Amino acid sequence: MNDRTNNQTTADAVDLRHYIKMINRDAAGGFLLTDDLDHWAEYGIFTKEQLGDYLDGCVERENSKYDSTESNDDDYDGGAYYYDPPEPSWDAVSRHDSNEGW
Repeated sequence: MNDRTNNQTTADAVDLRHYIKMINRDAAGGFLLTDDLDHWAEYGIFTKEQLGDYLDGCVERENSKYDSTESNDDDYDGGAYYYDPPEPSWDAVSRHDSNEGW
């Protein structure tokens, strides 16, 4: 069990839950995040900044699985494979650039 109440202010809890709701609203039916703050506390996440950093890390880990030497069956043109690297806009939580645009 986590000790969320000792590590999270009421304001941080409200901000985090609001941030999650904004992300989920903008997901337009896609992947949704849980708004269970105890769940996030188990990951050491008590603020929206920490959640943003965590999600950015998830995207970085996912993107690092692929490099320019990999091929993708979807990119086969009949003679060669072409790798199309992820767009910079794939940053799942670009709150640093968009000031909580999610």
